[in-house]
Amino acid sequence: LAFCMSGGVDSLSLIGIARRELGREVHGFTIANTDERYEEADMVELAARELGVRHTWVRPSTDGFLELLRQVVRQHDAPLATITYFTHWLLVREIGRAGYRISISGTGADELFSGYYDHHLAYLREVSSDPALHAASRAAWERHVRPLVRNPYLRDPDYFVRDRERRDHVYLGAEEFAAYLHEGFAEPFAEAHYADDLLRNRMLNELFHEAVPVILHEDDLNAMAFSIENRSPFLDRELFEHCYSIPTRHLVRDGRAKAVLRDAMRGLVPDAALDNRRKVGFNAPIHDLLGVDDPVVRARVLADGPLYEHVRRDRVAALLEKRELPNSESKLLFNLVNVQAFLEAA
Repeated sequence: LAFCMSGGVDSLSLIGIARRELGREVHGFTIANTDERYEEADMVELAARELGVRHTWVRPSTDGFLELLRQVVRQHDAPLATITYFTHWLLVREIGRAGYRISISGTGADELFSGYYDHHLAYLREVSSDPALHAASRAAWERHVRPLVRNPYLRDPDYFVRDRERRDHVYLGAEEFAAYLHEGFAEPFAEAHYADDLLRNRMLNELFHEAVPVILHEDDLNAMAFSIENRSPFLDRELFEHCYSIPTRHLVRDGRAKAVLRDAMRGLVPDAALDNRRKVGFNAPIHDLLGVDDPVVRARVLADGPLYEHVRRDRVAALLEKRELPNSESKLLFNLVNVQAFLEAA
């Protein structure tokens, strides 16, 4: 079986079940990158050794990136949602080259068991009525989670305790990025109401509207480009119903999200992965793909075209000059060349 493999609990849970519970042969495929924010090579290699799986690193390259991006955009008939889905395209291309016709991913575990950094803060709000549990959970968050969080809003443990409606963290940098446009643009955040419990409501919005539908759409388009069927076993109705019967107070423990999943996988997944609180996500820095030091590439990005009917060229040029980009600007630069590829193909 071919798996999209990371060093995180989600994919390793599926791989651990396949190997140790079902006795299946497993081949894991992982995107390599040079940015420590997304790099988890030690954990991936440890898991591959302990679980006894074949493993292949897929290494992005700047060679021919813009041409390849145009090919992927044509396949999607739309700009890609984020840089993640370009790297996923590289991954399933390699899976297809290896002869597999099914790929398995860990999509949905974050939304079933709690997995994002804002989930910790929503959890702190939901247990705030239990002073002892809240104090212990807050102390664990301060000790283990705060040092890992980059989003400035999510470094405040009382972010939701003070106001459950705050969503400033979602569109981080939106006002600054709107300044790249010739005409101003703003979009208010909106969500559906499923539950009074803040954590559950956020997770259900992510599951039904925000994260999972986008992931499935983009993953399936990528996979079918290589005649591969994408499967996401966590998105099982019975598992969903069971997970949403678990009291919220059990979802996070000692600064670890997905506490229930971690407990269930003990003995199937390496302890080092189960005990790791760091949330990496499936991502890559734009500089692993876009060769900004190549004058031909820079000229191509800044060339006249429909993108600059809407976007300020001087702001894009300044972005290309920056040696280090925070995650938000890395995503922005990808989105700009991504939209450029779509507009020029239209």
